[in-house]
Amino acid sequence: MQKTESTEILIVGQGLAGTLLSYHLMKKDIAHKVIDVLKPGSASRVAAGLINPIVVKRVTKTWQADVFYPYAHQLYQELESFLNTRFYYPMLIHKLYGKDDAQFWQLRNEKEQLNTYISADASYDLPEGINNPFGYGTIKLSARLDISNMLDCYRQFLQRKDMIIEEELDDDEVEVSDGGIFWKGISARRIIFCRGSFDAHSRLFKHLKWNNTKGELLDVQVKGLELDSIVSKGVFVMPVGKQRFKIGATYAHHWQNLNATEAKLQELKEKWKVISSLQFTINRQLRGIRPTLSDRRPILTFLEDQPSVGIFNGLGSRGGLMAPYLAKEMLDQL
Repeated sequence: MQKTESTEILIVGQGLAGTLLSYHLMKKDIAHKVIDVLKPGSASRVAAGLINPIVVKRVTKTWQADVFYPYAHQLYQELESFLNTRFYYPMLIHKLYGKDDAQFWQLRNEKEQLNTYISADASYDLPEGINNPFGYGTIKLSARLDISNMLDCYRQFLQRKDMIIEEELDDDEVEVSDGGIFWKGISARRIIFCRGSFDAHSRLFKHLKWNNTKGELLDVQVKGLELDSIVSKGVFVMPVGKQRFKIGATYAHHWQNLNATEAKLQELKEKWKVISSLQFTINRQLRGIRPTLSDRRPILTFLEDQPSVGIFNGLGSRGGLMAPYLAKEMLDQL
């Protein structure tokens, strides 16, 4: 007779959403296990990790920025301490102005009262190699999140605690009842899917209006460029090591596969030329699928007809900013 193991919650997926949900459950002493195998195309694994509470093009705060940013800022530092590692780097973003941008930024700053978040005036010279004929504005509350390192370190914690099951979950093998769920000898009160773009292919969530987008970015070396902040004009250039940067990111709403594309490579190269005349060497052309719904809002809910089945997904391109607080919200629904 097969021995049955029981737990309160099963989390499917150990990307950004699943990891932060697990951390919140752990802090509340709620028994759970995470089911995950590493997959290519995971947005969490290839994302640049840009945390930016400002919509640069319109110079306005993102949705719920006043809630999301302070919570994320505190939680990532707390998680760094818990894991005894570093993955959260507060970092300025300098938006390089076009010809008429300085006045626009000043007007938007005054109208939207954004002084906490931005400065419309350049405060010092940018490094040699950055084209900056019209000055720049600065986003002050921003950061780089080394998501891959955070996920790896948290996975090691889960392994030490025997809280991760490293195998593929087939949705058809999940038995759902009014009292909970059962899967491969494990019973749980609830199961929560956090698989990013992969959940769009699940029979459980085919009723949702998915609009996943493919993104590509470059990991490059730029000899002679010393930069300790992010610069942005058409694309962002983010320092991730000594004279090493990530340049991105592109968006494609219609795509066939996960392959790197020559068109997006050329797009990134052309936008780089606007920012700098320096040459770079490409280490990798990264690509992933952002989990996005048609209304561009995250989803964290339990199914009406199957209340033991939940989903925490749709974080799109601002997952690093939103995920910490939304994980707490998902916990509150339990």
